[in-house]
Amino acid sequence: MSLLAVLLSSLFFFSGIQVAAAAAISAPGCSSSTWSWTSNKQGQSACTVAAYMLSSCSGGSFTVAPLASSSQAYPGPTGGSDDADLCLCNTITYSLLSACDACQGSEWVSWATYKTNCTSVQAASSFPNPVPVGTSVPLWALIDVTVEGTWDPITAAIVGDTPEAGPGTVITSQ
Repeated sequence: MSLLAVLLSSLFFFSGIQVAAAAAISAPGCSSSTWSWTSNKQGQSACTVAAYMLSSCSGGSFTVAPLASSSQAYPGPTGGSDDADLCLCNTITYSLLSACDACQGSEWVSWATYKTNCTSVQAASSFPNPVPVGTSVPLWALIDVTVEGTWDPITAAIVGDTPEAGPGTVITSQ
């Protein structure tokens, strides 16, 4: 087999994996361009990045359902089997879901409210698994929200999105 054929077959093989991984992720987009700054360098909304991150604890697939109204918000674990899920019980997912609330026109809950049902919480600005293939985490999502007690979009916008934590990166607090 020629080198070109090997390269092309490798390209199709790897692109097929990314398509399969992307197909397992479902999340709403932002309803307003006001929040476009929360997207990562791939143009994925905070909702989509959250779904990717949560997929790392759920076998590679995850759906972040759209909010039904602007009076709803993502509450965090709800007192069931997800209470011990460190992919949910961490400040990075909280920040991403708070931005997801905001970009759908809703208010977000405080960090204390979000983590109420968590049986344990990942260290601030840390995530239990490497960043999944197909996404990257904007820098603003790594802000330690335990200091202020909530996600702050003004601080997040000032911090910005770069550098981003790319696929395979293990995010730990410093």
